[in-house]
Amino acid sequence: MTMAKLTKTIQLMERIDYLVKQRATGSPQELANRLSVSKASLHRVLEVMKELGAPIEYNIIHKSYVYSEAVNFFCDFYSNDLTQQELKNTNGGFNKLIVLTKINLYDDPSLKK
Repeated sequence: MTMAKLTKTIQLMERIDYLVKQRATGSPQELANRLSVSKASLHRVLEVMKELGAPIEYNIIHKSYVYSEAVNFFCDFYSNDLTQQELKNTNGGFNKLIVLTKINLYDDPSLKK
């Protein structure tokens, strides 16, 4: 995975997180359009977010994705080593990166080699 693909995926997750917290995503199709991705790509990103621990679900009353409990999305580097428990709590680790490499690989022509 190139740095550009990873960066785009993280940026999508950050934008989705912001809109979810505002309860302003709209329908899945509206959110995909707003993010300039296909609906399939949106669902892959949402699936990765869920695998990383995001309690995200669609609320038909609010017509928006919402978090079922209070959470914060944070993607950054740490200056010190995390304990095994801290890694577990943040769902960190290499195995999650493999899932990220498949997002938008086929739906966004600008990401293809």
